[in-house]
Amino acid sequence: MSVRKSQTIWESLAEPQSVLAIFLVYCLVHLFVRVSLSPNFTLDESEQMLFSQSLQWGYRFRHPPLITWLTWATLTGTGTNRAAFFFLKYLLMGFGLAAYFAAARIVIRDVRLAALSTFALLTTFVMGYLPHIDLMHTVLLASMLAAYLWADALVLTRGRWLDYILLGVITGLGILSKYVFVVLPLAMAVGTVLTPSLRARLKLGPLLGALLIAILIVAPYAWWATTHEYSLFALAKTITKGAGPSFDPLGWLKGAGDLAVALIGAIIPAALLFPILYWRACKKLPAESGDSEDHDWLRLYEIAMISGALMMLVAVFFIGTENFKARWMHQVTMPLFIWFFLRVKLAADYERSNKIFAALALAFALAVVGARFWIYRTTGETCRVCREHWPMPSYAQAFRAAGFARGTVVAATYDLGGNLRYVMQASRIVTPGYPDSVFGPPQNGECLLVWEGKKDMPAQLKAYASDVLHADLGKTLARGDVAATLLTTQNRRDTMSYVLLQGAGACR
Repeated sequence: MSVRKSQTIWESLAEPQSVLAIFLVYCLVHLFVRVSLSPNFTLDESEQMLFSQSLQWGYRFRHPPLITWLTWATLTGTGTNRAAFFFLKYLLMGFGLAAYFAAARIVIRDVRLAALSTFALLTTFVMGYLPHIDLMHTVLLASMLAAYLWADALVLTRGRWLDYILLGVITGLGILSKYVFVVLPLAMAVGTVLTPSLRARLKLGPLLGALLIAILIVAPYAWWATTHEYSLFALAKTITKGAGPSFDPLGWLKGAGDLAVALIGAIIPAALLFPILYWRACKKLPAESGDSEDHDWLRLYEIAMISGALMMLVAVFFIGTENFKARWMHQVTMPLFIWFFLRVKLAADYERSNKIFAALALAFALAVVGARFWIYRTTGETCRVCREHWPMPSYAQAFRAAGFARGTVVAATYDLGGNLRYVMQASRIVTPGYPDSVFGPPQNGECLLVWEGKKDMPAQLKAYASDVLHADLGKTLARGDVAATLLTTQNRRDTMSYVLLQGAGACR
């Protein structure tokens, strides 16, 4: 009887199931880290905790609602379980990694290089670090972009009706994840049109069917958006944070430079390793390398990335955008690592460099895990914004002791509101800046106004309570402040101030 020789980790990267197992372990480790660290919620997490109190067609026009729908379903189905909420994020991340790997396998036609291209994605700050500390919307966006690359590759290689249906579904859901998602399908369309051999593979009927499916998925939310009086120009300004068109060459130059910096920031530190480890792949490829399909994919992805960058540049000239961040560039840079490792395949035998890159990717992943523990454990004493260290159960207990049982809680900021929702689940939590309808129907019971710090009530909170919720601030039953020791600290205390209004249904 033969005995199977045990595989090394490097050898296992040639097997798809082993690579998928690595992604599973990666997501489970980070899920464990998130559950083990702060019991509080970050900015994006707090927003989802707040909005998911009810199921609506839309919540705020700045962000489409898919992530909130998923959060609502998760929290409703699990009784507002904190671990389940975090699990949703890493389930989406795991799906995105698997989809990116699947797309890379189709394009590169090499399992190990497809794995390395996905590792490269995780060896960037915008994908390997920032999503773990916040960015719920960005995790969903990146996963949907990866899924689009996969579906697009299926359409251009296999081309079955089912592949077109998948493309339509992913496109529709992708737009509902974040508006800028649409940049990638448009850029890939340009790349396909300008790559004749791949363009010839498209089938018009199924392609129109995919478009119809995407439109039908987006239509209900689009109808909701029209009722909120947002024009196309207002939408563009919302997406890009633009100030409006103007003839300002210096502003254009600043915006273009800011875009270039953001694009570079979106691919480091992984891209910094490429010229060192893969210098031949960074040069012009020999004409005889690979086959025509390899070069077709290179051409498509090159054109798509250039087109995507130009689309973002349009926001500079016509909308007045001068502020770009690296974490906003996924729709442009997502094809990069598949494109690069396809070049690695065509350039030379790089097994030693590949092993080094895989080791560096592992080192980066481990460093991120260590950094998350270290940052949380050491920043409590010096934090300026201390939401991750708020002792929320102590605050909630003090509010109940002051006479608040259940009803409506009006929090001055949405990060405070999201954290109050978890410790006061029997109440409706609202916050200024949004229509009160997105937080669900009004509740009977007391009305509690809460803000951070030992200071007067913020003007925005006061105006929202009186003008939107019709609260009578003259009927104050109790007013005070609660100081409690911050989590992970020895003696640093933070204060929450409150006003409790008299009468059931005081905030309607």
